[in-house]
Amino acid sequence: MWICIYIILLCLSVQFIDGSKKGCGGTLTAARGIISTPNFPEPFKVPINCQWVIDAQFSSSHNTSIVVYLTQLFVYEGLTFTEYQIYGDDYKINPKVIHKVNETNISRTRWVKTFQSFLVIDLKLNTADSVHLRVLDKFLDVHGFNITYEITTSSVRSHSCTMMDCGFTGNCYDYYT
Repeated sequence: MWICIYIILLCLSVQFIDGSKKGCGGTLTAARGIISTPNFPEPFKVPINCQWVIDAQFSSSHNTSIVVYLTQLFVYEGLTFTEYQIYGDDYKINPKVIHKVNETNISRTRWVKTFQSFLVIDLKLNTADSVHLRVLDKFLDVHGFNITYEITTSSVRSHSCTMMDCGFTGNCYDYYT
């Protein structure tokens, strides 16, 4: 619990990491960063179709992986993680859906990991009705997600936090410098 609090305090001082916090999609090449829905934790406009591409092809090590920590995930449909061996505007080689968020796995899955060079995160929603995990009479309104990624040669951190254990009171980033 104290680790999660430390992470929250450390990262609240970070305004932007590898792109705009308010954006919808883009290509991410930094070793670590934060991905969130527009205007998180406030509502966002729908229909929405965002795509973030995490590109680890220029990593300096052979045992590189991309890990996405699902730190604050409040959307339980429309979010898909697909790995690619090669990814570009004109070609997409060996796509494989490795995780699709749904009502069953939203509270159980803490992270998503791939050893491929590209991880594509798609958010596609036509309506906001009944897709949010936590909305209660405007008292606990949180919309969308705020997740952390890293390109690493290390194993997945066992102490990563999710909204289930440390993100209910504010922005929870699982980010180490």
